[in-house]
Amino acid sequence: MTTRIHRRDFLRLAVVTVAASAVPLAGCGDTSSAQPVSTDPADVARVFPQGIASGDPSPESVILWTRVEGAAAGDRITYEIALDEAFTQVVARGETSTDADRDHTVRIKPVGLSPYTTYWYRFVGLGVASPIGRTKTAPEPGQDVPVRFAFASCQDFVGRWYHSWRALVERHPDDLDFVVHLGDYVYETDGDPDFQTVGGDRAIKLPDGLPLGDSPESGRAALTLADYRSIYRQYRSDEWLRRAHQLYPFVNVWDDHEFANDSWQDHATHFNEKQGDEKSPAQREAADRAWFENQPADVVFDEAASYPDDIRIYRGLRFGRHVEMFMIDDRYYRDDHLVPEGPADLSVGKFAANSSLGSRNFVLKSGFDEREAAARPTLLGAAQKDWLLGGVAASDATWKILGSGVQLSQMAVDLSSFELLPAQFKAKFYFSCDQWDGYRSERADLLRRLAPGGNLVSIAGDIHAFYASELHVDFDAPSAVPAAVEFVVAGISSASVQEITQATVDSNPTLSALGLGSLVGRFDSILADSNPHNVFANSLANGVAVMTVDRASAIEVEFLQVPPSAVREASWDGAVQVARFRVAGGSNRIQKL
Repeated sequence: MTTRIHRRDFLRLAVVTVAASAVPLAGCGDTSSAQPVSTDPADVARVFPQGIASGDPSPESVILWTRVEGAAAGDRITYEIALDEAFTQVVARGETSTDADRDHTVRIKPVGLSPYTTYWYRFVGLGVASPIGRTKTAPEPGQDVPVRFAFASCQDFVGRWYHSWRALVERHPDDLDFVVHLGDYVYETDGDPDFQTVGGDRAIKLPDGLPLGDSPESGRAALTLADYRSIYRQYRSDEWLRRAHQLYPFVNVWDDHEFANDSWQDHATHFNEKQGDEKSPAQREAADRAWFENQPADVVFDEAASYPDDIRIYRGLRFGRHVEMFMIDDRYYRDDHLVPEGPADLSVGKFAANSSLGSRNFVLKSGFDEREAAARPTLLGAAQKDWLLGGVAASDATWKILGSGVQLSQMAVDLSSFELLPAQFKAKFYFSCDQWDGYRSERADLLRRLAPGGNLVSIAGDIHAFYASELHVDFDAPSAVPAAVEFVVAGISSASVQEITQATVDSNPTLSALGLGSLVGRFDSILADSNPHNVFANSLANGVAVMTVDRASAIEVEFLQVPPSAVREASWDGAVQVARFRVAGGSNRIQKL
């Protein structure tokens, strides 16, 4: 089919390769093939099994992505961009190629687009047309428009189903500007019994893999580039994830599972120091490359460089007069967890060796606080911290939104009033020092320096729960007016934090004998008593969140909560419980609606 370019003659386009070099096209003339193009669903599923996607919209550009199964370097991949879904107003077309060295993925960055405009796009490869995607550019910095976006996290595939994406697609089919994914887009394990369902219809396969134990039931973790690529291919085959990508541009950052559980820099923690330091730069670089190949993110990946110079994913995005987003990287530059996993250490409540309990999780607050104040570990690293502080200070947007993989809010568990517990457990513990609680000095410094600008909002994931909290520089001595607010989104499908905690206690004879199992059912009430800054908590849910920025007046957030039992079954009755919140401009206070 021959179509004229209707929008001001042509758009300049560029192909972004795996090495992120920009290669200008010769022109934007008719690149359509004389050969028939199939739209048969079976052909589309065969050639485009991961669908299409877009991401990182700016006022004049967006990244467009697909994967063409089996495409080789000599195969012609064409694309079209239009102002209408019927493609009667094509504004640009061009061609590119891909091959096995890029795992057959395609990334293009059209520029010269109109701001705050909806576009449709499609690819043709190997004689087959892709699904039609919809995307939207950002408003210009001065445009006085409302902004509505979803945010999500933690989408385990193993034994789990993505009903949360269906809930979003069905409730907000046309009114979202973009979606923010805060990390754990994939999980690196094929059946870790600590938090995954082993086997079943939603199992994944790793071509190589690192055994996590001596038996097949122990599962394996990704080790090679082939492993990470295989994981993305399998995750992105999901119907509802493909549909979400088809409808909305995404803004993605990673958390830990895109590389390894509770990772820091290029170190994994699978074996809790039983096998020594799990430093693996080659594995980190493989994970980085697979992430870049599979996410429509406007970042640069240098194939010739080594960690940590191969990629930088922290970045800012502006959406009109009222929203500037600062997407941070919580993993690449952080210091090691302050308490080593190896030896026991009673001063921080670590009663057993080679365990995350007492090191990363369930850490005695009094002992940890003293040690952390002396060490002052960093989660951001110096360069990223300077970028964040400078960017927020310079921003003239009404609302500054910080996209963080892990929550800033303090998450303490105070067990001092439970008479039946042994004396060593009658104390206050940090639930997870893998979150910002493990880097509390840097958190305090950030909030102290960021708060004067006002209207600072954190969105976060990782913990597999819904929380709404008011943030303080010092959570142990809160000021009259909070420094900021935070909304934490539960996992798309991952086991909830309450479920994981129950399984941990039940599988540990010592913890069960102490009677901790009976306390897990009171998870949220204990959190409420221990953390007065929490306005809302649901630690037993899955789902997704939607934020509406009503210009300067307020933001409103809705939590779309899916029952945790639902994500374990292929069928779903569509039940969603909605919780709504409002933050008035200048208030730093969360009102539950």
